[in-house]
Amino acid sequence: MRLTGMRKNKDLWVDWLTKYETETQNMRLGENYSLAESLFETLNDISAETRGAREIRPTDRSITGLLKVAPDQPQIPFESSLERDFAILMTGRRGVFSIEAQPVTIRYLDDLGKERTYTPDFLITRYRHELEQPESGLHTMLVEIKYTSDLNGKNQPTLLQKFKHAKQWAEFKGWSFSVFTEKEIRTSELERTRELLPYRFLESETPIERAVYLFVRRHKVTTIRKIADALHNFSAEQVHTEVLKMLATHQLFADYKSRLDADLSIYL
Repeated sequence: MRLTGMRKNKDLWVDWLTKYETETQNMRLGENYSLAESLFETLNDISAETRGAREIRPTDRSITGLLKVAPDQPQIPFESSLERDFAILMTGRRGVFSIEAQPVTIRYLDDLGKERTYTPDFLITRYRHELEQPESGLHTMLVEIKYTSDLNGKNQPTLLQKFKHAKQWAEFKGWSFSVFTEKEIRTSELERTRELLPYRFLESETPIERAVYLFVRRHKVTTIRKIADALHNFSAEQVHTEVLKMLATHQLFADYKSRLDADLSIYL
């Protein structure tokens, strides 16, 4: 049974790089710079690529490991707690089709003509219609995960050069490139997703699942309490657990800022 429907919030997808580009462009336009002098000017040559993930190694602030996000999906490697949290966040975001760690290495020439390589942290595939885009199909996004302190530190020029080449390379492929920091990742949405994650591994109670779905479809917007009160054949605990599992597996939806209690508003 395929369940559909959503309330979209495209602001959830605004990343650090998009904000940085916008602020930089506005600043330069205000100082009478031309668009040609903006940070992400078009490159003459498209960089080559090397497929294959790099080996995961411990680094500063690392909690290296593998994240299991669903019974039927492969584990996701991560090499920092922030990468782990990003992967958890993506598992709870509607429209995300797949999450692949360190999937491609980009080769490019730096400003001195020296060959460099850069491997972004994740490749996210998501449904276009979930992004309020008119065309159907899938959209692919290369993602770098960085702490704000690193982005604003002494290595910023080197990082921005990597991002410039990655963005141009991704656009050539028909993809996009984004940078996420703790400000975009460690949010109330992450806390909600982390709380729901264990429910993805529970076995569905099919009669309860169907009864819940039919009730929500009939009432459009309701609460866990109202669902439990209406489904007399099941205990309130059974209904509550099944609703949380359906939220975790994207069969039902709710405002990610609200608490997961009996008065949580539910919709399809």
